Amino acid sequence: MVVAEQRRLPIESDLKPEPAAGANVAVRKCAVLTLVVLAGFALAMLYTYQTTRIISLGYQADKMQSSISDLQSQNNQMELEVAELQTPERVEQIATTKLGMQDPQDFMVASFSPGQVSPQEPQAKAKAPSSWSARLLAVIPKFVGRAEASPSTQ
Repeated sequence: MVVAEQRRLPIESDLKPEPAAGANVAVRKCAVLTLVVLAGFALAMLYTYQTTRIISLGYQADKMQSSISDLQSQNNQMELEVAELQTPERVEQIATTKLGMQDPQDFMVASFSPGQVSPQEPQAKAKAPSSWSARLLAVIPKFVGRAEASPSTQ
């Protein structure tokens, strides 16, 4: 009797195709090329971002510089206006017209030494001054050491 040999049929899971030697190299080259292209794209995007940011900041700097020059111009105009408002002629005009002040009359200031006694002083001690201006004039020599006579500056 003839006995048949049993052969086992290969299952799909048992079948593993052996890759060709050139296939691995081709896949690696494709992966490296893809990474290089992506890195180049990222660098190009970074360069573009930096360039546009620099241009934008330049425009902002120009705008602020023009704003500064405008504000300096306004400041100079206001300083000129303040100087015009503070002139002695204008102050005198406001004092005479709006405040009703008058130019001072010529006057002289008398001086007293702290130890000097005037002939009217004993009478002043005997009789108390009645008006507030007289009281003020009586107290001034106590606080002022020496006053000098000077004519009016006008």
